[in-house]
Amino acid sequence: MVGQAKLNGSCSVLFTNGKQVFFYNRHKEQFKNKLLIDKEELARLHRGEGWMVLTGEYMNKSQRDINNNLFNGKFVIWDILVFNGLQLVGMDLDTRLNLLANMYDTTSYDPYIRRISANCFVVETFPDNFKILWENIVTIEMYEGWVLKRPNAKLEDGNRVANNVHWQLKCRKETKNYGY
Repeated sequence: MVGQAKLNGSCSVLFTNGKQVFFYNRHKEQFKNKLLIDKEELARLHRGEGWMVLTGEYMNKSQRDINNNLFNGKFVIWDILVFNGLQLVGMDLDTRLNLLANMYDTTSYDPYIRRISANCFVVETFPDNFKILWENIVTIEMYEGWVLKRPNAKLEDGNRVANNVHWQLKCRKETKNYGY
């Protein structure tokens, strides 16, 4: 397994061809009136030819980062689903994450995410030390926990809610919404 930070925002999918941007929440509704990030900045995430689709977390819940600064109006990428107009169905997670890593020049923001631009980020992926990482990440408000994923798991067609759940496990810190 590999681990990625689970952010406390809204699960989102970004479709862009570098000119057009369609940004949806997990309910398949477009973010419209309350979008706190410039669509031109989202369009600049485009690489390759044709459409690309990125999935991540849109930070719109007024959460605080590692330095206790408000981390709002940000998009944090955790996976790529379409590149050069082709669905990456059947491609394993490790290959998709390497594709993402080679697309962007990034700088470290904190131990768990890297900055692409002013409001766009990508999560770090960790191969081990999950217990230590967990103990540190749960102290930061904007992080909800951890997602463990199988690096060799193949991306399934996303036409059902249950697709792609067999190769990932979400671990959330205890909150008023989640108790254990």
